[in-house]
Amino acid sequence: MKRINLLVAASMIALGVSHPAMAQEESGDADQDRVRKLDEVTVTAVKREQDLNDVPVSVTAYTADVRQELAIENLSDFARFTPSLSFSAGDDRVFVRGVGRQTNTNGSDPGVATYSDGIYDSSTSAVAKSDFFIERVEVLRGPQGTLYGRNSIGGAINVISKRPEDTLARDIRFTVGNFGTTSVEASVSGPLSDRVRAKLGGSYQNQDDGYFDNVAGGPSEAGANETTYLEFQLDADVTDSLSVWFKADTTNSTLRNRTTNLGSPYDLFPFPTGYLTPGAAFGYLVPGYTQEGNAVSNPGADDIRKFNVNTPTHSELDDAYGIATVATWSLPTIDIKYLGGYRTYYYDSFRDDDGTSITSYDYPLDAANPLAGELLTGGPNCQWLIENLGPVCSAATIYPSRTFGYIEDRSFWSHELTAQSTTDDGLWWIVGAYAYEEDFHQESHFGNADQPQILAPIAAAPNPDGDYVTALSDLNTESYAVFGQMDYDLTDTVTLTGGLRYSMDEKSGSEAVRVIGYGIVPGLTLGGSGALAPAVDLTAASISFAPAAGVDSSVTIDPATGLASRQLANAWNALSGVAGIQWQPDDQTNYFFRYSRGYKSGGFNAGGISQFPQTDEELLDAFELGVKKGFGSTLQLNATAYHYSYDGLQVPLDVVENGITRTRFFNIADAEAQGLELEARFTPADNVRILMSYAYNDSEVQDACCFIDVADPLGLQPGAQPVGTPDSNGNQPQSLKGEMLPRTVPNKIGVNASYDVPLGDRGDLTLSANYSWQDETYHGIFNRDYTQTPSSSQIDLVGVWTSQSDAFRVVGYVKNLFDEQGYDGATGAVRLLPSGISKTYYLTAPRTFGVQLQMHF
Repeated sequence: MKRINLLVAASMIALGVSHPAMAQEESGDADQDRVRKLDEVTVTAVKREQDLNDVPVSVTAYTADVRQELAIENLSDFARFTPSLSFSAGDDRVFVRGVGRQTNTNGSDPGVATYSDGIYDSSTSAVAKSDFFIERVEVLRGPQGTLYGRNSIGGAINVISKRPEDTLARDIRFTVGNFGTTSVEASVSGPLSDRVRAKLGGSYQNQDDGYFDNVAGGPSEAGANETTYLEFQLDADVTDSLSVWFKADTTNSTLRNRTTNLGSPYDLFPFPTGYLTPGAAFGYLVPGYTQEGNAVSNPGADDIRKFNVNTPTHSELDDAYGIATVATWSLPTIDIKYLGGYRTYYYDSFRDDDGTSITSYDYPLDAANPLAGELLTGGPNCQWLIENLGPVCSAATIYPSRTFGYIEDRSFWSHELTAQSTTDDGLWWIVGAYAYEEDFHQESHFGNADQPQILAPIAAAPNPDGDYVTALSDLNTESYAVFGQMDYDLTDTVTLTGGLRYSMDEKSGSEAVRVIGYGIVPGLTLGGSGALAPAVDLTAASISFAPAAGVDSSVTIDPATGLASRQLANAWNALSGVAGIQWQPDDQTNYFFRYSRGYKSGGFNAGGISQFPQTDEELLDAFELGVKKGFGSTLQLNATAYHYSYDGLQVPLDVVENGITRTRFFNIADAEAQGLELEARFTPADNVRILMSYAYNDSEVQDACCFIDVADPLGLQPGAQPVGTPDSNGNQPQSLKGEMLPRTVPNKIGVNASYDVPLGDRGDLTLSANYSWQDETYHGIFNRDYTQTPSSSQIDLVGVWTSQSDAFRVVGYVKNLFDEQGYDGATGAVRLLPSGISKTYYLTAPRTFGVQLQMHF
């Protein structure tokens, strides 16, 4: 582990950094050119409005204007310019300083909390909203153990909507771009009376073409979507002391959202490791196979933007509705505030899961089988066998189109009630109570519906959906907390901060699974039994009937459906909080030291009926030393050094239980992380602005033994640390000591340079260029080549013209100018391939460009 001594880091802190949030304002004379200024940016990172550089928290804020100049559209773009923030669009997981969500399985929680207008949101969709609707996005780094609490062990992202305006305002924006991209966004906002303001807005976006091509002739995929969004807001001053804000919104999307591609040759083994049905690519070795298209090898091995499948990806987001309200009662010295929201959605996705376009082939008969041998050798009994027993001597026809279907049906409520002081007497405080409830239904369908035997397994319940694995779960989560925090001005320049939060989490529900194998049961193999080989229900043999932590009932198997099911239930609680000291010797200097403790609830790996379904809670002790330093009106430097002590990191690992590969949660006993974050904003001359960010992150597992890497079960790959003797299946346990935590990006750089070109009465033009670079990164707890993404960089160009009256704005952009391929995730395994490694990448977008026209009147 590359250790950074905090004293050394403190000496480096003078090199510091800041936020990219800023704005353009007219100079004193209206006829003078517009110039760059370091304006104050107000944030609500600590539940009250403060200038960003006065907050003793590592936070980066983006206004809507800056998002346009940096061409920031989604979380992946935010991650390029925010120190220590990383995001994988492929599996929708956010990480800050290597802390985040390791799995999307029902029963697990994110490690970075998302808040929409101060209200907790268990998804990340709010962050991806267009800057047309969003005023500001704040990214808080490090545990937010008091004020945010729930699932903010790694940090929090706060999204603030554009509110209704005091005067009538109408806005409309049109966008056209490559890949057949078109969108229109519109809103109208203004007063309904002296005390009530309203806003109605909506958008329609369509991208006809995907980023990646299907050589089998199917539609292109990745990025292709058709999305509609509608929102309504009311903002009312009910009385002089009571204000209420309300928002309702709805979204619907149809997507061809491929995010991964196999970057290695096909695995031609008849039954690749972990398979319960025959491999599709094996068909390329068998004469007479059928397929769509004519590719006989994986095109992704030569061009990662090409794939070859016969089942198109199709996803739907339906019934997505949300409501949110904030009510503030302002008393003479106290504000009492309620923040509440409800959200529900239904997501249904279906995609190819075998990675080929093969539709059928005949599985070769085994010459060692007496009956099959008659056919293969032309023996004297062959004709009799054909005429009288037919199928016994017939090769099995394989229909290997494997699919993956995924469903989420989720709804959740969030409530928070706070009281906080509003006086300026050297003491600020806040106390509050929080409640959250979620119902989450999740389905995973691993299908092979074209194979007739899968539909009717021998001596078992029918299987009309054609799944060889069905995993279902229904969980209810209830979370409650009470918290308090205060800032006390010890002197005019020194402020002490202290806060505590007590959290209670309860989870309960059910899980169900069914497992079917075809051709893998000894004595009923495809080579030996041919067309008579049946599909076999393996459910009872692949699940655990033993008692375990979190298991709340015995296992039952429904004879009508074949599904095994059981109940899960447990509860967790913890005390988290913060303590810190802040020194502000002058108006432009802010030194701070903070200790914070983060907590994430324990949970379940629901849907598998595994031997150990429960995971314990995570706890994180964080120490931060930071400075925010301004130099006049031209330079702002900020820096933070941190050290983490991690207890109980929840890591999903594949394990083999009863001969079946499945995922299980483990708690890593002890891990550490540390790093340095720098941000700078510099205006070296009128009309010029330079933004820079850099982050160094390192982490290391201190104690974790012993685990089997299913991707490398023999522990033979470079970096493996075999410990002890192999298990009964020959799998070699390994130590994880010294491994870097997944998704810890060692080094990351983001730079933006922009120049204002005054055009007099024709308005103003801003020219902007971005450069971002990300280091090689491991995406699995086993730091191996097959979990590592290569380093990647990207350059963008943006031009923004604004009319003198601000009535018109035109934005032209080119993102990923040199069409570099980026990666935000990788999985893989050791296979019987020439390279020895099978590797699948999560991919970022290629070069995109477009033009926006915005009108305000």
